[in-house]
Amino acid sequence: MKKKIGTVLEEDILGEAKARAAHEHRALSELFQEALVVFLHGEGPRADAERSCRLFCSHRSRLDLGEINELLEEDVLAI
Repeated sequence: MKKKIGTVLEEDILGEAKARAAHEHRALSELFQEALVVFLHGEGPRADAERSCRLFCSHRSRLDLGEINELLEEDVLAI
């Protein structure tokens, strides 16, 4: 069950959070909840991306250096 809360945040942090939520087409509350879960439990999309990266890097690949650079430059969390 969800519960409504009230809190005070720095304006610039709130602005960044609103922009991120809008960019990801998510509710601000969803963004805050995910951030708290990551903070409290160390889990979330970033942890998934890091596990994927470690797994990918542990195997030989047929990708050439240019393709690997493209993947490294892509912000997978923004997708």
